[in-house]
Amino acid sequence: MKSFYILMLIAVPVLFSGCKKDKEVGPGEKPIDGQFLISARVPGAAKITVDNVRNFVQIVLPEPFVSDIVDIELVVSPGAELELSPWTPLYTPSHVKYYFKGLPPEHFTISRNAKSNSKSYTVYVQHEGPLAAELTSSFDLYASGTNNADGLAKIRIKSGLGSLPETPDGERRITPVLENGSRNVHAEGFYDDGLGTIFFESILGLLDAEGTTLSLKFGTKTFQFPEKLQLKRAPAVLYVPLPDRLFKVFPSGQNAAFDGGIFLDSQKYTLKLQNDPEGLNITLPAVPKGVSTLETQFPASLPDGQYKVEFFENTHMLTRAAIVIARDSTIKAIGQVWTGGQGIPWEEIQKTQPVTVTRGQELFVNPFPAILDASTLPFDDKKKVPDLTLKLNGKVTQLPATVKADPRYADNSMRIYYGSYRIPDNLSPGLYEAALVTGSKQHSLPYWTKIEVR
Repeated sequence: MKSFYILMLIAVPVLFSGCKKDKEVGPGEKPIDGQFLISARVPGAAKITVDNVRNFVQIVLPEPFVSDIVDIELVVSPGAELELSPWTPLYTPSHVKYYFKGLPPEHFTISRNAKSNSKSYTVYVQHEGPLAAELTSSFDLYASGTNNADGLAKIRIKSGLGSLPETPDGERRITPVLENGSRNVHAEGFYDDGLGTIFFESILGLLDAEGTTLSLKFGTKTFQFPEKLQLKRAPAVLYVPLPDRLFKVFPSGQNAAFDGGIFLDSQKYTLKLQNDPEGLNITLPAVPKGVSTLETQFPASLPDGQYKVEFFENTHMLTRAAIVIARDSTIKAIGQVWTGGQGIPWEEIQKTQPVTVTRGQELFVNPFPAILDASTLPFDDKKKVPDLTLKLNGKVTQLPATVKADPRYADNSMRIYYGSYRIPDNLSPGLYEAALVTGSKQHSLPYWTKIEVR
């Protein structure tokens, strides 16, 4: 029994010594067997700790440290090296250099023996100064639902906060706060450490209110921005979603709603409709329904057709699109027309501009409603795509379709089939009315504008 106690007295210190955190080490110290990182140095740092058990580096920076970048010089064991990559553009051999204020802890990897053996470390940075920050963008409100708005702004942390969190077990949240006594508002928001943005939900009540204060809270530290705010709406936007352009027939004689915002009763909203085959250019009023919706009514007397529609707030155009307006929800039309590119060039198409094509060139047309199939199915070169007709001075030229497809719709889950049409070399130049025609000789609604052939 006596020998057992003697063995325990010897074994216990040995066991605990294996679990102990590495001491703070300097550049001149020797490596321990199996150790990757020997020490670290940061000019101007108050304290640096290297923990090879939990694999982190803890840096404490004093108040006078004002740089947004920390440069950590590493001393690694013989044969080891810091891994570099395109994602770490400021790194150099043996130097971990990066922007740190208000950002997530940095991660780096040291490897040896041609990267067959490696260890990753996390860097935590604590800044001892008082909390301070500045706005680096306007603080704008955006519509969120029918009768509310969210607020968004970018900020830059100047001092008092290093990484987020600053220590392995430290505070993980910085809280922005908006207050306005006259509106009886106290709102706590969120800070996105990846984007450097502050975000508030449901603060429409602060729109145009004077005397709003913005502050930040982090642990026991607080900071109030010196300037008082008067929150404004972001520039108004309006959306015509892609599915509406591909499939939706807007009924004439009924109300139609379009989302966006922020829309205000104090502003004037209008729609301008254009259809060249019908020779129509008309302006319709629209009214806000809440802050996020504009509502209008397409007249019952409006001829069925595809129309270019432009939305305006006063004289400022919000957006434009080509949409189908008709009494019959099953009506056929041309959806989109373009002249080149791999697949459907949505960004270019959504500009809704007239198309010019040269004789001998290919013209691409997407039928309305769009022809879809699952991207997981093989391409079907026998898919029925309508022929294209071009009409000039009463003469109609019919062009057969070559089947094409774009598999990128709906996050690459759906394939859209469309047609390619070769413009004959002997076709007369001019402005042509374009329509699609099926095997039963049924013609679609013509395209909203005439196509120029050169």
